[in-house]
Amino acid sequence: MHYDVILVYPPIMMQYKASDPPFGVMYLGRALQDAGYDVAILDLNVLRWPKERVEAYFRENTASVIGFSGMTTVYYYIKWLSGLLKELQPQARLIGGGSFATPCPELVLRHLPLDAVVVGEGEPAIVPLVEALRTGGSLAGLPNVAWLDNGTFVQGPAARIADLDTVPFPGYDLVDMDYYLHSTGKRPSLMHYCELRGIPLSSVSNYFIMFSRRGCPFQCSFCYRNFGNKVTVHSVDYVIAHIKYVRERFGVNNIAFYDETFNANRKWLFEFCERTRKELPDTYYWVGGARADLLDREVVAEMHNSNFYEVSIGVESFDDRILKEMGKGLTSRMLLDALTLLKQYHMAPSCMGLLYGFPGDDEESLRKTVETTRQLGIPGYFQLPLPFPGTKLYKRLRSEGRLQDEEGFLLTLRDAMTMDLFVNLSRYPDAELTRMVAEANAQVQNVGQG
Repeated sequence: MHYDVILVYPPIMMQYKASDPPFGVMYLGRALQDAGYDVAILDLNVLRWPKERVEAYFRENTASVIGFSGMTTVYYYIKWLSGLLKELQPQARLIGGGSFATPCPELVLRHLPLDAVVVGEGEPAIVPLVEALRTGGSLAGLPNVAWLDNGTFVQGPAARIADLDTVPFPGYDLVDMDYYLHSTGKRPSLMHYCELRGIPLSSVSNYFIMFSRRGCPFQCSFCYRNFGNKVTVHSVDYVIAHIKYVRERFGVNNIAFYDETFNANRKWLFEFCERTRKELPDTYYWVGGARADLLDREVVAEMHNSNFYEVSIGVESFDDRILKEMGKGLTSRMLLDALTLLKQYHMAPSCMGLLYGFPGDDEESLRKTVETTRQLGIPGYFQLPLPFPGTKLYKRLRSEGRLQDEEGFLLTLRDAMTMDLFVNLSRYPDAELTRMVAEANAQVQNVGQG
């Protein structure tokens, strides 16, 4: 079968089952559909085909344009598959995008057989890029597109979508949504919430992932922002309409907001809470990313009264010196106050993400974080900082000459968890660092349980 476009989403973390839909390619697939193109998404993260079957698929299915998207940890896979496709379908034009390409477009173009990559938001670029590649048109001037022109790296003008409401809902019909509806589950915080309020747990669906905004204005050294620091926000009308749409289509009433900073706009949050109480009284919410310094009693109470059952915040450390080194713009007191408040309203994170192994970390900073976690009674989990391309940590290592073979580093990230692979940024030998983190995890993983 021949398609105008096939969008490929590689397998991630083969030791775990897929749980999150590939929203990046789903949004792009929908944009291409709306432009009249015949599109398929090959979601290899769900299919988990062996390489022989992937090759068989592309012997049977061709496309004018084949696109790849994914995290930095799938670079190795895209390198293999793009090379294969150059042999199987030499007429196809190959493109890439997402966080494997956005922070290092020139590196990707010089090492992979791609005709172009999309840098940042894909929606402004995807339709004109596909049209240019299919018709042999020029790429010059296309927003968010980079390519090699006779060996010279060229990058078009950067663009962000000013009105996020112009982005259509994701292409849910392009992936196996029945799989994804059964792949998530119900968080312990929801079970506790339902028990407290006498709500039958069976009346609440598995959580369904959604986004209300893009971008993050903060400067954490370990975090890469695919959309940059400028925050754009869907209107409350759009988000309410989206929730109603997925409720009707998929029967879900449990929404997980995967935004980086869901509570960044106080006015928006209060409007959303007021609307959802009136229009969606039996829909429940988990926030995957919130800022601690923007959570006060009024905000938390409003969310509590609007069926929010958990709010996760970025913690990382309870040592002020390390928080400053990370560039988080938070103090341990801000974190402690926010988490204490969330506990009072039964909305605390199910588990706090913690980091250890920064250059300034020592026994004291680890002790502070372990002791505060235990005092709070909220489970935590330590990971080691990994300098993903585009982060300040990565740029620091490059400037110090510690990452001279950039592609080699990307290839070492293949299908790896942070705890399985790291660049030692600390003052300790590898064995000592991993021992310290393992012992700390034994102290914080099960606090407050039992």
